[in-house]
Amino acid sequence: MHFERDFVIRNREVLEGIVARSHRVALGIFALTFSGYGAAVWLWFQDYMWGALGAATLSYLVFRQFRMLALGVARMPLRGDPQAVEALKAIDLALERDKPHPVLAEVEAHLRGLEDDPPTPEERTAAGRGEPRSGAGKAEPGDAG
Repeated sequence: MHFERDFVIRNREVLEGIVARSHRVALGIFALTFSGYGAAVWLWFQDYMWGALGAATLSYLVFRQFRMLALGVARMPLRGDPQAVEALKAIDLALERDKPHPVLAEVEAHLRGLEDDPPTPEERTAAGRGEPRSGAGKAEPGDAG
């Protein structure tokens, strides 16, 4: 595991933003690469064999790296943001040890775990949050206070 629960609680908003943005960017890259494959087929049918080969090769190379590209593009707007420094450094360290897909999957699993099992008031306070986020820490029937 690359990330601890208290780290994810402390950096929840930043991590949620990175995950959401990386999914949007990945979808865009996916659409772009398959459009490139379509362009390659069109060029092939127009008897531009070298153009078709170039377009298909470029599309393939982008597609091979789409997770890393998506994660990199998703992190770009956060460069220089003091609240995001800890999360970005941790993601960089995790990417040095593992590929982007497992790193992103672990972050998503932690975030889903926080939705299923919200942080306790002690965890929120230890993470530097005095106030619960909207929807987080809802009282369950039978809870005392």
